[in-house]
Amino acid sequence: MNHKRIYVGDIAPEVTENDLAHLFGEHGPIESVSLMRNPNHGLHAYAFVEMQSPEDARAAVQKLNGHTLAGSRLIVYTVPPKSRPRPQSQAR
Repeated sequence: MNHKRIYVGDIAPEVTENDLAHLFGEHGPIESVSLMRNPNHGLHAYAFVEMQSPEDARAAVQKLNGHTLAGSRLIVYTVPPKSRPRPQSQAR
């Protein structure tokens, strides 16, 4: 698959977007990192990392799925690009 977008789950609460950018940047150029935190403090977060190429994304997934960061074992896999809204057909 040619996906550049990576889901990263089970992220420890103290991990930052910069931490993730540094970690994933070791496997190729990063386009973006979006870290989502649970409003209930203390629970694990998740993130989406967009790599510059599908090859870099695959390499990062192979190396980082199961990697321990700040005491938490990461869940890492590629996901399809954000879906785009479909054009609505006009009523006749």
